[in-house]
Amino acid sequence: MRTTFLLRAAVPTTAALALMLTACGPDQSGGDAAGAGPSSAPASAGAPSSPGADFGGRTDGTSTSAPTITASTSAPTQAGSSPSATSVGFPGALAVGGKAQGTYTDHEKGDISVGIAMTGVVKGDSADLAKFLKPEDLAGKTPYYVNVTYTHTGGNGIFEPYFNLQLRAMVSDTDQARKVDLLSAFPKCESDVPQGGKDFVKGQSEHECAIYLAPADKPLTYLLWIDKNGTPLAWKAS
Repeated sequence: MRTTFLLRAAVPTTAALALMLTACGPDQSGGDAAGAGPSSAPASAGAPSSPGADFGGRTDGTSTSAPTITASTSAPTQAGSSPSATSVGFPGALAVGGKAQGTYTDHEKGDISVGIAMTGVVKGDSADLAKFLKPEDLAGKTPYYVNVTYTHTGGNGIFEPYFNLQLRAMVSDTDQARKVDLLSAFPKCESDVPQGGKDFVKGQSEHECAIYLAPADKPLTYLLWIDKNGTPLAWKAS
């Protein structure tokens, strides 16, 4: 078992929404330092990620290094609107437990069809992360543990997949909660991914869990999985 971070037989209900890339800074609640970056593998704990999409890290149970906190680098908005526009939400968002179908693109394996089931959102307590984060990082924040089950439904096999790369947790229509990547065991948010040197192939399922820090006065509103074409597949967070 590996502790990690922290998904549509249905046709996407948010196809009319476009993903606008914006350079978002810290959330409005205050300023914990953060970096963000695109990668097929998680950033090392304590090291900033390179510019791009944010993602959660995997934990191997051997390190007690400080985690990486990744910031929002893109926020979905309604096509043609600005972040300050009237809130529109994500019409047709599924309830937690609902299933969707998405496409994950790997630079080596190509497009992989993935069944995505958002299986649970657990509200934690800042004390849960006290041994990993500085008090100032936790001040005014509430952790959430987002659990997702992914099923390989088509395409090539992929080694140790990390589909949570496409996962976002929103505190409003445009603002993302920050993702925390731990490199040490964290029982409250564990992931089970295929191991033993074999590819994750069609018919197999895996569970991933992601840790997010949200402002204490801004609970999670939506969970998004960004599909290949930039369309956010949406679930209501509660």
